[in-house]
Amino acid sequence: MLFMLKKWLGLLLMPLPFCALLLFVGLFLLWLTRWQKSGKLLISVATIVLIMFSVRPTSVMLNRPLEQMYPAFPDNQPVDFIIVLGHGHVSDPLVPLASQLTEAASARIQEALRIKRLNPKAHMIFSGSIAGDPISGAEMYARVAEANGVARNDMTLIENARDTEEEVARDSQLISNHPTALVTSASHMPRAMTLFHQVGMNPIPAPAQYVGREQQLPVPAYGYLPSGRYLMYSEMALHEWIGQLWNRFRN
Repeated sequence: MLFMLKKWLGLLLMPLPFCALLLFVGLFLLWLTRWQKSGKLLISVATIVLIMFSVRPTSVMLNRPLEQMYPAFPDNQPVDFIIVLGHGHVSDPLVPLASQLTEAASARIQEALRIKRLNPKAHMIFSGSIAGDPISGAEMYARVAEANGVARNDMTLIENARDTEEEVARDSQLISNHPTALVTSASHMPRAMTLFHQVGMNPIPAPAQYVGREQQLPVPAYGYLPSGRYLMYSEMALHEWIGQLWNRFRN
């Protein structure tokens, strides 16, 4: 029950569903009640908030502090294990294997494979549950790794962890005190590292999928127009900030 409550609250607090709810209530008040001023106010607030989270400067401002908290994985760092936290996929047989992963999952497995090439003897630990797809996220990682030359006996799959907290609990039982690379999205790394520290583990961060990147040249004027991509990136960051608050509240 607590898990489902957390999921629903987390989704409803994201800009798009939150603003959609405000717009729905605002339109209801505007057209079907006498409280037209309240309806106009809600519609105005929802429109401003939605546009604000859909522009590049906001997404960069929200993501960059999270992404820069830990440096990139050093190439000369030996490890015995490589943990890859799950994200998502759609196992569509008409789509190439690598394209079945979400942007985040693709970036994570590519970084993990890079570290594996630097540490050929390292054992890979993939996590990702079955959620709306017949294949687990961990199995999808394994298939991509196998297609890139990694043997199945070099992998362990964790397919019953529903969120990061459960992933950390199961991963920590496998790595003991061995040097371990932790691969996840750069914005997700601070929360993941906090959860590992809480169980007495100290993996080596290997962040991937940086989206809060600063332009080295002036951004063209059209680069400031609202975009669904930047809304998605803003939601990524908000999900992490809310997740950190939730973790502090629980502990």
